[in-house]
Amino acid sequence: MPGKSPRRTVALCAVSAALTLTAACGGASNADSASDPDTLVMGLIPNENAASLNASYQPLKDLIAEASGKEVELEVMTNYAALIEAQRAGTVHIAMYGPFSYVLAKDSGVDISPIAAELYEKGGDPSYHSYMVARADSGLTELSDLRGRTVCFVDPNSTSGRLYPLSGLMQAGLNEGDYTERFAGGHDASLLAVRDGDCDAGAVRDLLYEEVLPEQEGIDHDDYTVLWKSDPVVNSPLAILNSLDPELRESISEAVLERGNADALGVDDIAGYWGFTEADDAFYDPIRELCEITEAEACEAG
Repeated sequence: MPGKSPRRTVALCAVSAALTLTAACGGASNADSASDPDTLVMGLIPNENAASLNASYQPLKDLIAEASGKEVELEVMTNYAALIEAQRAGTVHIAMYGPFSYVLAKDSGVDISPIAAELYEKGGDPSYHSYMVARADSGLTELSDLRGRTVCFVDPNSTSGRLYPLSGLMQAGLNEGDYTERFAGGHDASLLAVRDGDCDAGAVRDLLYEEVLPEQEGIDHDDYTVLWKSDPVVNSPLAILNSLDPELRESISEAVLERGNADALGVDDIAGYWGFTEADDAFYDPIRELCEITEAEACEAG
């Protein structure tokens, strides 16, 4: 699989500035040396509302607390870039990224490594899909129908909520400017904006659309039509700061890989997933390659 192109550096500084974050992209991290904090903070991207996320990740939180002997706090970040900057600053020790936001973090110098990737079902492939959906009564049937329409994306740094749908729109002959784009801030918000008529179509992750949001938001699939389904997307990583004590990192990693699944924990699922499987940085090279294809602003050095 091809490595990183010397013609492109995924740099978060431009993205962070655009989102008016105050953390600097250069300079030393607050977590430059190995550390052994009393409390581990696990950061989550805002796929859905904070209360639902905290509840769905409780089994994983409890597992990490048991394996590490530490208190573990879950923190739902305001957006994807905030999670990246929190890990850069060392205030979030473990992070549940999207594939694209992980690449942005890693390639912009955040000193992290993937522990594992999410797995939908035992023995399954570590991948998922992005959807573009519209109201069933909209008359829209395919992506090319979105010319001149309003399209909801999730976040500039979202994989299934921005990067893959952007690629799909380009393949359908639509470039930025051929439609009006909005950033909803979450997958649930994107779908609800379509429901409420604020957007003609919206990007959403398959699992959230098919299983999670119907239960939490009362979404009826009969009210929507799926205009587009992406190629398989590599599953999201759980990433840890390399500056943590090596023994602490190892105990957490082993626990997640060996017991971080619904069977071992005796639960129905972990945030909608069966569990986790091994993954390394090279597993996310397809995201880097898609950045080359789309030349999305979030991928560029600015």
